[in-house]
Amino acid sequence: MYKLMGWWEIDVADGSLIAVSDNFWHILGCDESEVGSKRDEWTSIVWPEDREKLREAIKYEAWEVDFRINQKDGSTAWLRETGRWQEIEDGKPKKFSGVIKNVTTEKKSFERMENRDRENAMIARESMDLCPIAMALFLVKGTSLRLLEMNEAGLKLWKFTSYQSAAENIIQVVSESIPPYQPNGSKSIPFSERIASVMGHGSIEFKTFLTIKGDEGIYLKIHMKKIDLPTKTLAIVYMQPE
Repeated sequence: MYKLMGWWEIDVADGSLIAVSDNFWHILGCDESEVGSKRDEWTSIVWPEDREKLREAIKYEAWEVDFRINQKDGSTAWLRETGRWQEIEDGKPKKFSGVIKNVTTEKKSFERMENRDRENAMIARESMDLCPIAMALFLVKGTSLRLLEMNEAGLKLWKFTSYQSAAENIIQVVSESIPPYQPNGSKSIPFSERIASVMGHGSIEFKTFLTIKGDEGIYLKIHMKKIDLPTKTLAIVYMQPE
Protein backbone atom coordinates (compact mmCIF):
# COMPACT_ATOMS: atom_id res chain seq x y z
CA MET A 1 0.00 0.00 0.00
CA TYR A 2 2.92 2.37 0.72
CA LYS A 3 3.83 2.61 -2.95
CA LEU A 4 0.24 2.77 -4.19
CA MET A 5 -1.35 5.48 -2.06
CA GLY A 6 -0.38 8.89 -0.66
CA TRP A 7 -2.12 11.87 0.93
CA TRP A 8 -1.91 15.62 0.40
CA GLU A 9 -3.29 18.93 1.73
CA ILE A 10 -3.54 22.13 -0.32
CA ASP A 11 -4.01 25.81 0.53
CA VAL A 12 -6.89 27.02 -1.64
CA ALA A 13 -5.65 30.62 -1.61
CA ASP A 14 -2.58 29.97 -3.74
CA GLY A 15 -2.86 26.28 -4.62
CA SER A 16 0.34 25.35 -2.77
CA LEU A 17 0.90 22.09 -0.95
CA ILE A 18 0.69 22.46 2.82
CA ALA A 19 1.72 18.91 3.57
CA VAL A 20 2.09 15.58 1.77
CA SER A 21 2.91 12.00 2.74
CA ASP A 22 6.43 10.75 2.14
CA ASN A 23 5.38 8.73 -0.90
CA PHE A 24 3.30 11.43 -2.61
CA TRP A 25 6.07 12.33 -5.03
CA HIS A 26 6.96 8.67 -5.50
CA ILE A 27 3.44 8.04 -6.80
CA LEU A 28 3.68 11.01 -9.18
CA GLY A 29 7.04 9.71 -10.37
CA CYS A 30 8.84 13.05 -9.98
CA ASP A 31 10.29 15.42 -7.39
CA GLU A 32 8.90 18.72 -6.12
CA SER A 33 11.99 20.46 -7.51
CA GLU A 34 11.12 19.20 -10.99
CA VAL A 35 7.51 20.31 -11.25
CA GLY A 36 6.80 22.72 -8.37
CA SER A 37 4.63 22.49 -5.27
CA LYS A 38 1.49 24.24 -6.49
CA ARG A 39 -1.38 22.15 -7.80
CA ASP A 40 -1.37 23.84 -11.21
CA GLU A 41 2.36 23.08 -11.46
CA TRP A 42 2.49 19.42 -10.52
CA THR A 43 -0.62 18.66 -12.55
CA SER A 44 1.41 19.65 -15.62
CA ILE A 45 2.40 15.97 -15.89
CA VAL A 46 -1.29 15.02 -16.23
CA TRP A 47 -2.47 14.16 -19.73
CA PRO A 48 -3.96 17.33 -21.32
CA GLU A 49 -7.23 15.48 -21.93
CA ASP A 50 -7.58 14.79 -18.19
CA ARG A 51 -6.57 18.15 -16.71
CA GLU A 52 -10.06 19.61 -17.11
CA LYS A 53 -11.49 16.76 -15.03
CA LEU A 54 -9.15 17.71 -12.19
CA ARG A 55 -10.04 21.40 -12.45
CA GLU A 56 -13.76 20.64 -12.43
CA ALA A 57 -13.54 18.09 -9.60
CA ILE A 58 -12.42 20.58 -6.94
CA LYS A 59 -15.53 22.69 -7.53
CA TYR A 60 -17.43 20.10 -5.46
CA GLU A 61 -17.18 19.48 -1.72
CA ALA A 62 -16.11 15.88 -2.32
CA TRP A 63 -14.84 14.16 -5.43
CA GLU A 64 -13.19 11.12 -6.94
CA VAL A 65 -11.55 11.30 -10.35
CA ASP A 66 -9.25 9.06 -12.39
CA PHE A 67 -6.56 10.59 -14.58
CA ARG A 68 -3.39 9.70 -16.49
CA ILE A 69 0.13 11.01 -15.92
CA ASN A 70 3.29 10.78 -17.99
CA GLN A 71 6.16 8.85 -16.44
CA LYS A 72 9.85 9.66 -16.93
CA ASP A 73 10.37 6.39 -18.83
CA GLY A 74 7.69 7.39 -21.33
CA SER A 75 5.00 5.11 -19.92
CA THR A 76 1.58 6.15 -18.65
CA ALA A 77 0.28 5.63 -15.11
CA TRP A 78 -3.33 5.89 -13.98
CA LEU A 79 -4.00 7.67 -10.68
CA ARG A 80 -7.20 8.07 -8.70
CA GLU A 81 -7.65 11.22 -6.62
CA THR A 82 -10.21 11.32 -3.82
CA GLY A 83 -10.57 14.69 -2.11
CA ARG A 84 -12.79 17.00 -0.13
CA TRP A 85 -13.10 20.58 1.07
CA GLN A 86 -11.79 21.49 4.52
CA GLU A 87 -12.38 24.47 6.85
CA ILE A 88 -15.43 25.71 4.98
CA GLU A 89 -16.52 29.29 5.64
CA ASP A 90 -19.41 31.01 3.85
CA GLY A 91 -19.67 28.07 1.50
CA LYS A 92 -16.02 28.20 0.46
CA PRO A 93 -13.09 26.01 1.57
CA LYS A 94 -9.77 27.24 2.91
CA LYS A 95 -8.08 23.93 2.23
CA PHE A 96 -8.41 20.81 0.09
CA SER A 97 -7.27 17.43 1.36
CA GLY A 98 -7.26 14.01 -0.15
CA VAL A 99 -5.40 10.94 -1.32
CA ILE A 100 -4.00 9.73 -4.61
CA LYS A 101 -3.73 6.08 -5.48
CA ASN A 102 -1.96 4.31 -8.34
CA VAL A 103 -4.68 2.29 -10.12
CA THR A 104 -2.69 1.36 -13.24
CA THR A 105 -3.06 -2.37 -12.56
CA GLU A 106 -6.80 -2.06 -12.17
CA LYS A 107 -7.13 -0.01 -15.36
CA LYS A 108 -5.00 -2.38 -17.42
CA SER A 109 -6.97 -5.31 -16.11
CA PHE A 110 -10.29 -3.84 -17.15
CA GLU A 111 -8.95 -2.75 -20.52
CA ARG A 112 -8.10 -6.39 -21.15
CA MET A 113 -11.45 -7.53 -19.82
CA GLU A 114 -13.46 -5.19 -22.05
CA ASN A 115 -11.61 -6.52 -25.08
CA ARG A 116 -12.87 -9.99 -24.31
CA ASP A 117 -16.37 -11.42 -24.39
CA ARG A 118 -18.42 -9.03 -22.25
CA GLU A 119 -20.53 -11.84 -20.86
CA ASN A 120 -17.64 -14.07 -19.80
CA ALA A 121 -14.79 -11.61 -19.20
CA MET A 122 -12.77 -11.60 -15.99
CA ILE A 123 -9.67 -9.76 -14.94
CA ALA A 124 -6.53 -11.50 -16.15
CA ARG A 125 -4.75 -13.16 -13.22
CA GLU A 126 -1.35 -11.96 -14.34
CA SER A 127 -2.50 -8.33 -14.10
CA MET A 128 -4.02 -8.69 -10.65
CA ASP A 129 -0.93 -10.48 -9.40
CA LEU A 130 1.15 -7.42 -10.25
CA CYS A 131 -0.60 -5.72 -7.36
CA PRO A 132 1.25 -6.26 -4.05
CA ILE A 133 -1.91 -6.01 -1.98
CA ALA A 134 -4.77 -8.51 -1.84
CA MET A 135 -7.44 -8.04 -4.50
CA ALA A 136 -10.69 -9.82 -5.29
CA LEU A 137 -13.29 -9.29 -8.01
CA PHE A 138 -16.94 -10.21 -7.48
CA LEU A 139 -19.94 -10.43 -9.77
CA VAL A 140 -22.90 -8.82 -8.02
CA LYS A 141 -26.48 -9.89 -8.75
CA GLY A 142 -28.94 -8.33 -6.33
CA THR A 143 -27.84 -9.55 -2.91
CA SER A 144 -25.81 -12.50 -4.22
CA LEU A 145 -22.08 -12.52 -4.96
CA ARG A 146 -19.84 -14.74 -7.03
CA LEU A 147 -16.06 -14.57 -6.93
CA LEU A 148 -14.62 -14.05 -10.41
CA GLU A 149 -10.96 -13.63 -9.52
CA MET A 150 -8.57 -13.31 -6.60
CA ASN A 151 -4.86 -12.57 -6.89
CA GLU A 152 -2.07 -14.47 -5.16
CA ALA A 153 -1.89 -11.94 -2.32
CA GLY A 154 -5.62 -12.45 -1.74
CA LEU A 155 -5.35 -16.24 -1.70
CA LYS A 156 -2.53 -16.00 0.83
CA LEU A 157 -4.39 -13.52 3.04
CA TRP A 158 -7.52 -15.69 3.16
CA LYS A 159 -5.50 -18.93 3.44
CA PHE A 160 -6.75 -20.57 0.26
CA THR A 161 -4.55 -22.99 -1.67
CA SER A 162 -6.24 -22.37 -5.03
CA TYR A 163 -8.64 -20.08 -6.82
CA GLN A 164 -11.17 -22.92 -7.06
CA SER A 165 -11.20 -23.29 -3.28
CA ALA A 166 -11.64 -19.54 -2.88
CA ALA A 167 -14.48 -19.41 -5.43
CA GLU A 168 -16.37 -22.15 -3.60
CA ASN A 169 -15.83 -20.92 -0.04
CA ILE A 170 -14.97 -17.21 0.09
CA ILE A 171 -18.41 -15.95 1.11
CA GLN A 172 -18.69 -18.46 3.95
CA VAL A 173 -15.10 -17.84 5.11
CA VAL A 174 -15.56 -14.06 5.09
CA SER A 175 -18.83 -14.33 7.02
CA GLU A 176 -17.27 -16.63 9.62
CA SER A 177 -14.26 -14.31 9.96
CA ILE A 178 -16.36 -11.35 11.10
CA PRO A 179 -16.72 -11.42 14.90
CA PRO A 180 -19.98 -10.22 16.48
CA TYR A 181 -18.16 -7.22 17.96
CA GLN A 182 -14.99 -5.30 17.17
CA PRO A 183 -12.25 -4.97 19.83
CA ASN A 184 -13.53 -1.47 20.67
CA GLY A 185 -16.95 -2.91 21.56
CA SER A 186 -18.79 -1.70 18.45
CA LYS A 187 -20.99 -4.14 16.57
CA SER A 188 -19.40 -5.62 13.46
CA ILE A 189 -20.99 -4.86 10.10
CA PRO A 190 -21.86 -7.94 8.00
CA PHE A 191 -20.21 -8.34 4.59
CA SER A 192 -23.64 -8.20 2.90
CA GLU A 193 -24.20 -4.72 4.35
CA ARG A 194 -20.81 -3.58 3.10
CA ILE A 195 -21.70 -4.73 -0.41
CA ALA A 196 -25.06 -2.96 -0.19
CA SER A 197 -23.24 0.22 0.80
CA VAL A 198 -20.89 -0.08 -2.19
CA MET A 199 -23.85 -0.58 -4.52
CA GLY A 200 -25.45 2.55 -3.10
CA HIS A 201 -22.41 4.83 -2.83
CA GLY A 202 -20.10 3.48 -5.51
CA SER A 203 -17.01 3.27 -3.31
CA ILE A 204 -16.26 2.81 0.40
CA GLU A 205 -13.17 2.47 2.60
CA PHE A 206 -13.08 1.13 6.12
CA LYS A 207 -10.95 -0.70 8.68
CA THR A 208 -12.22 -3.85 10.36
CA PHE A 209 -10.99 -6.59 12.68
CA LEU A 210 -11.29 -10.18 11.40
CA THR A 211 -10.36 -13.65 12.63
CA ILE A 212 -9.54 -15.46 9.40
CA LYS A 213 -9.95 -19.23 9.71
CA GLY A 214 -9.48 -19.18 13.46
CA ASP A 215 -6.36 -17.04 13.66
CA GLU A 216 -5.76 -14.63 16.53
CA GLY A 217 -7.19 -11.72 14.57
CA ILE A 218 -6.04 -9.10 12.12
CA TYR A 219 -7.00 -5.54 11.21
CA LEU A 220 -7.64 -4.99 7.51
CA LYS A 221 -7.96 -1.71 5.66
CA ILE A 222 -10.44 -2.38 2.86
CA HIS A 223 -11.38 -0.37 -0.22
CA MET A 224 -14.43 -1.58 -2.16
CA LYS A 225 -15.48 -0.10 -5.48
CA LYS A 226 -18.52 -0.70 -7.69
CA ILE A 227 -17.92 -1.19 -11.41
CA ASP A 228 -20.88 -0.89 -13.78
CA LEU A 229 -20.51 -2.68 -17.11
CA PRO A 230 -23.17 -2.77 -19.87
CA THR A 231 -24.49 -6.19 -18.88
CA LYS A 232 -23.28 -6.73 -15.33
CA THR A 233 -22.18 -5.13 -12.08
CA LEU A 234 -18.87 -5.96 -10.43
CA ALA A 235 -17.26 -5.08 -7.12
CA ILE A 236 -13.49 -4.94 -6.75
CA VAL A 237 -12.03 -5.22 -3.26
CA TYR A 238 -8.56 -4.17 -2.09
CA MET A 239 -7.44 -5.56 1.30
CA GLN A 240 -4.37 -4.43 3.22
CA PRO A 241 -3.32 -5.72 6.66
CA GLU A 242 -2.74 -2.86 9.12
